[in-house]
Amino acid sequence: MDPALLKQLKQKVEDELRQREAALLEFWLTELKKIEAKRHRDLAGLASDLKGFIGRVETRLKRLKGGHL
Repeated sequence: MDPALLKQLKQKVEDELRQREAALLEFWLTELKKIEAKRHRDLAGLASDLKGFIGRVETRLKRLKGGHL
């Protein structure tokens, strides 16, 4: 293959990965901000919401590692 074409394809893949990572981080940041915005009255409420958030992240990670979308 042509080295210039390989370089172009590599750049395209890197750009796509960067865009996907940014979208992913924006999603989870929004989810964390929702938890923050609740203004929990006590630590137990915050802990409960954080456990739920962690559970969602763990479930998604397991699905990705297992090959399930």
